[in-house]
Amino acid sequence: MKTIKLATIGVSYILFTISFLFSNTSIAEPVSESNSTGITSTYTLYNFPRNLQLYARDNFDSAEVTNSGKINTAGYDSVYMEVFKNASVWKRKGTKLIYANGSASYHFKLYLKSGSSSVLISKADSVVCGDVYIISGQSNSHMTDAQMTYKNEFCRSFGIQTLNYNSFPYNPADTTWGLSKADAEISIFTGPHNVGIWGLELQRIIKENFGIPTCIINGGAAGTTIENNLRNNNNHADLNTIYGRQLYRSQKAGITDKVKAILWYQGESNGTLSYQYYQQNFQTLYNQWSQNYPGFKYTYVFQTRPGCSEQYASQLREVQRKLPESFSNLEVLSTSGLPFFSGCHYQYWGYKNIGTVIFRYVSQKFYSPVDTNGMRGPNVRTAFYTNAQKNEIAVLFNNSSVSYWPADSLGQSMKNYFYLDGQTNKVSLGSKSGDTIKLKLFTSSNATKLTYLPTVWTHVDSAVYLGPFLRNTRGIGAFSFHEFPITNNPLTYINLKLSAEGLYNQYQGKLNLSDTFTVYIRNNFFPYQIKDSARIKIDSLNFTGSFNTTNLSTGNYYFAVKGKNTLETWSKSGGTYIQAGKIINYDFRSSASQAFGNNLKLINGMYCMYSGDINRDGYIDLTDMLRIDNDAINLLTGYNDTDIDRDGIVDLSDLLFADNNASNFVVKRTP
Repeated sequence: MKTIKLATIGVSYILFTISFLFSNTSIAEPVSESNSTGITSTYTLYNFPRNLQLYARDNFDSAEVTNSGKINTAGYDSVYMEVFKNASVWKRKGTKLIYANGSASYHFKLYLKSGSSSVLISKADSVVCGDVYIISGQSNSHMTDAQMTYKNEFCRSFGIQTLNYNSFPYNPADTTWGLSKADAEISIFTGPHNVGIWGLELQRIIKENFGIPTCIINGGAAGTTIENNLRNNNNHADLNTIYGRQLYRSQKAGITDKVKAILWYQGESNGTLSYQYYQQNFQTLYNQWSQNYPGFKYTYVFQTRPGCSEQYASQLREVQRKLPESFSNLEVLSTSGLPFFSGCHYQYWGYKNIGTVIFRYVSQKFYSPVDTNGMRGPNVRTAFYTNAQKNEIAVLFNNSSVSYWPADSLGQSMKNYFYLDGQTNKVSLGSKSGDTIKLKLFTSSNATKLTYLPTVWTHVDSAVYLGPFLRNTRGIGAFSFHEFPITNNPLTYINLKLSAEGLYNQYQGKLNLSDTFTVYIRNNFFPYQIKDSARIKIDSLNFTGSFNTTNLSTGNYYFAVKGKNTLETWSKSGGTYIQAGKIINYDFRSSASQAFGNNLKLINGMYCMYSGDINRDGYIDLTDMLRIDNDAINLLTGYNDTDIDRDGIVDLSDLLFADNNASNFVVKRTP
């Protein structure tokens, strides 16, 4: 077997191997011989590039091209491959036949050789190495327009979207590579190699900014619910299902384990009572993607907007907004306020703009960030009454701030599209103050829920609501939200950074695993009453765990942190100032003084909580050591409190943590 690394394509490489044998017995299913040169009885190819094929890049900017086959006729002594970079021969590599019983484009030519003569048996043109994305959803995921005539040899797709809005069964023979397109008539938006307007725009911008070829396989199907997009578990690649048709195309393209991200624009058809099951069904769909596209790194979900929807569209949008709470590698994009919207679909320039919007996210995640400042729409984080009369509500946002209170437009006033317990006409005046939106009410209120944006229609003429919208400084609209809780205290966000000495891997600069801790927020005066508590998971890479609370008014508080085998550790003397409604960041790792009594251990420049308090009594002593020793003798494995370094087994290394700390009389320190 021979391997060659080709020159760069943009920043990518291709590796290819040649492996042939002589045999009269078939050993595998042959590939299509559409690229062959006319002597197919002489050979059978099992792996060989196809015209316009894209090979997915790996983490080293490389892709391996495998070439293998069987020679059916005696008399040949070797095979060799010529690889062309653009139009010129770049590499030539051969291998002897094994006799057995049984921003460049590359071109491949495979020859059989006998002595000094050779014969061309197969060739493939325009083979590239790049990145792969999957797009799914309903009509807004794959709309086309005759104006979208852009084509580029480095923007590829595979297979076909079927007729009747991609609802017809798939012809198994439709398995060719081609240049991505999106110029079908709007009423059809299907056809060979269609990726939709914004999908093709995404490919164009990636190519022009980074020189990287891409493949998109768009499996969107117009007018479908999320239920329509689920898999047939008895036949994953069932060509009678939307999911199966896309999976079949991906399998035939050979990219199922090379997908970088899945982009999901769907939900308009679930604005019925089916919204109640959307979270559950999305979890099912996500699990199915994880099985059939192993290793995909990220999911992008578009929150829908008022338009072409049903009675419960606002509730559906709320489910979409909260999806990141359940999926760590998922991000939701706001579509509220995007331009060129027609009430259900976008005009041509609207879809082009969506391509630009998603590119910012993709560039930040996978390439070099391009134009990413303010790319995320404001996302509500707290709503609370500002006074005892309860006649004003303050609303604060994550991601970015609302830049201004919008003027009346299109005959509508923004204040009428905030709903208190589902009722409109409760807000007399809206304004912006710093990073806060303030809603002045006509009268005092006991409402507990706040909704932003109508389900679908305006209050004036029952037309689809087209604005005004809350936007940030670059015009990105705020996320729609439904029945968000209104509290008497603002929602305060707490981000804690910490490390336990047993978990910290100083050689790799990370924790051995993400682990759970309990945080108590206490008054900073005797008897240090607990005001709130939360369980947080400290991320193994960024050492951060987060939670929020509405139980705090502005003041000084202690953080007291407990782990499964770490010594309870309190924050710095006097407590930490917390301004209610703000984001509070506290880093135990930065200094010994960040803990009360300087009760932290310095390890390779990082201050860590002491490990070894197995019974969590505030002392690391013989009692803790005996429990670790007993579990070590019994070779205890798995996730256990006595496994201090979290390597899956209780042994001497765990005992040493407790022994060292007991010898140094390490104990809990509190005010």
